Amino acid sequence: MTLAELQAHFQAGVLAGHEDGASILESVKNSRRADRTTLFGVYVSAYRLRFVEFLVADYPALRTLLGEEAFHALADAYIDAEPSRKRNARWYTSRLPDFMRGAEGWRDNARAIDLARFERALTDAFDAADADALRLDALSAFAPEDWPSLVFGFHPSLILLELTAGVTATHAAAVEEAELPEPSAGAEHVAVWRADLDSVYRQLEPDEFLALSLALEGHAFGDICQMASFRDEVEASPERIAQLLTGWFEEGLVASAGVREERGE
Repeated sequence: MTLAELQAHFQAGVLAGHEDGASILESVKNSRRADRTTLFGVYVSAYRLRFVEFLVADYPALRTLLGEEAFHALADAYIDAEPSRKRNARWYTSRLPDFMRGAEGWRDNARAIDLARFERALTDAFDAADADALRLDALSAFAPEDWPSLVFGFHPSLILLELTAGVTATHAAAVEEAELPEPSAGAEHVAVWRADLDSVYRQLEPDEFLALSLALEGHAFGDICQMASFRDEVEASPERIAQLLTGWFEEGLVASAGVREERGE
């Protein structure tokens, strides 16, 4: 067996774990202080503990919510089900919310899943590509008749979430090491983005969440006003949408604006 083959075999054994990777033991020698099984177990344990560290770093509030025992049980289940496929460990933890939504024992815990989604969004926003914010006075270049056809591009870090009510309060309490609030009924809408080299967020009213979602999908200003007016649960007049748009500019969320080109028939 060549060195490269031995290294590949050893790596496969570590990835497989204590029992499934035991075949590599034939190529491992006992030492004076420990047998081959113990030596191999050190590498397997170190490999798994490293991934637990990544999960702890990216989901500190989830860890607080669940408690040490439950969080480590979740981490173990995730590591077993989701082997690393990337050289960069940064991306290993990104699938945890999706894993929880499909895993028995976790799929019904909406509060924990949404807290994981929120923490994932904070990390993703921080790592997103950069873009210059467009100044509000750039809109003066468009004629009034162009406004219904205006479409907007947004900062790459902007993420919109519909979460179980109380998730952001739970996160804030966990970060501040305060008492966690009781679960709440209903939903909350949140925008997450990067500002001044840090991830930030704020809750959105239903009408703003709808309008911003439509704008992110590429709908023009006039369409947003029209589509929002048909939603019974929100009141979104053109004046209200314009007010919201001004706020998006002030927060640095808008990166571009232009007149939508009408497609020919």
